[in-house]
Amino acid sequence: MNSIILCEGETDQIVLSEYFCHMYGFKFSRGAKNKPFGNAECRYTRGADQLDIVYVSGNDFSEYVQKVLKINQLNTGNTYTHMAVISDHDSDEEIQQRWQGIAEVISGACSCAFHIKENQWLNLVQPSAFGESLPLKCLFLSIPLTGEGALETFLLKAIEYESGNSFLAQESKRFVAELIKKKGSLSDDEWNPAFLKSRRMQVKAPLGVFFGVAWPDRAFNDAREMFKRIPWQKYRQIQTSFQVFDIFRQK
Repeated sequence: MNSIILCEGETDQIVLSEYFCHMYGFKFSRGAKNKPFGNAECRYTRGADQLDIVYVSGNDFSEYVQKVLKINQLNTGNTYTHMAVISDHDSDEEIQQRWQGIAEVISGACSCAFHIKENQWLNLVQPSAFGESLPLKCLFLSIPLTGEGALETFLLKAIEYESGNSFLAQESKRFVAELIKKKGSLSDDEWNPAFLKSRRMQVKAPLGVFFGVAWPDRAFNDAREMFKRIPWQKYRQIQTSFQVFDIFRQK
């Protein structure tokens, strides 16, 4: 199994990598070579299985999907068998526009009428440059599965249901909401305009506040260190939303 996950940003990449390492037994591959997506790509292995997790960092998902399909078309020995796209659920309209753009790329590359259905693996057959038929399973998720937000929104909601976390989680969300509400009335001397400037920053901030208070000794460390402390096996809500990835479970 040679798989690739495309996600929005570096934090998403870290969250997903920790989840796949804890839940499915993958290990980070240090010094991995032949990484077509450069520094945006982290590679993980488990026996003969390989998993690349790539963040698009504000770029168009369609471009990255096109690159995956191009790699498969050339079929030089690193053909992907599974491709998952995990997007923030900014709004129903935006996510549908995103899926439509990706569907058009896939339809053009595979000479088919491809339609995206979320939260299930879709079978695709792609022709290679040498006339071969290459099977590719595709998955499309917008997180949270219900409602608007991002992967961090979904993670904080899952953490909130753990015993002892509800008050801090709720107060973290309330604190950020109050900052967003007041920042427009403050001068530049009182509030740096760069703080919480974009919607993306605003939806990610409550999780950062939660971690900063819950584990202040880790607040200045790499984010990966904090995510390592999350007991992934305990959070049923996360496992339910990512249940579609259970094809990676070892039998």
